[in-house]
Amino acid sequence: MVVVSQGLLWLIVLLQAVALLALARQVGVLHERIAPVGALAMGRGPQPGEAAPKIEARTLANTVLHVGGKLSAGTLQLLFFVAPTCPVCKNLLPTAKTFAETEALDLILVGDGDMAEHRNMATRFGVDLSRFVIGSEVGRAFHVGKLPYAVLISELGVVVAQGLVNNREHLESMIVAHETGLHSVQEYLEHRRTLREADSGRDRQEPKHF
Repeated sequence: MVVVSQGLLWLIVLLQAVALLALARQVGVLHERIAPVGALAMGRGPQPGEAAPKIEARTLANTVLHVGGKLSAGTLQLLFFVAPTCPVCKNLLPTAKTFAETEALDLILVGDGDMAEHRNMATRFGVDLSRFVIGSEVGRAFHVGKLPYAVLISELGVVVAQGLVNNREHLESMIVAHETGLHSVQEYLEHRRTLREADSGRDRQEPKHF
C-alpha cells in the first residue's frame, strides 16, 4: 500500500511538472505576441513621423512656453494631457514625473479649464508651474479627446508616438517606439512577421549535411 501511495504521489508530481512547463511555454508565447509599442493610439491629430504643431502656450506661472518645434540635441519632449477631474490622470501623474526624470524627458503638463483647480493639482503633486500649460490650443492642435493622453516629440520636432496612456507600460512603449522606429502595433507585428519569414527562408536555403 505504501509503495502504491508513493507511486501515485510521484505520478502527481510529474503531472504537475508537465503542466507547469506547458503553462510557462504558453506564457512565453503570449509575451512574444504582446507588442510593446503603440500606446492606445487614437488615429487622430498629427501622426508618428509627422511634424508636431508649433505652439506658444501660457503656463500656470504666467509665462510663455514653446510646445513642439526643434529641441536641443538628444532631447525628447513628453506632453502629458491631464485634468483635475480625471482620477486616472491623478493616479498616473506621479508615475509620469518619475518616468520623465528616469528617461531624461522634457515633461510638459497640459490642461484646460479652471486655472485654480489646475494650480491646486500642480501644487499637490509638486509640479513646476512653469512646465504646466493651461489652455485649449494645445489639445486642439493634437486632437486630444480623452484623458490621460500623451505625445512624445523628438529633437527634430517630429511626433514619435501618441495616444491614451493608463499605466507606466504605455509610457514606456513610447520610448520603445523611438528606439525601434516602429510607431504602432501594426508596424511592430509586420516587422516581426518579416523577420520570421526571412529566418524561415534562410533555413530552407541552408544545405543539409548528413
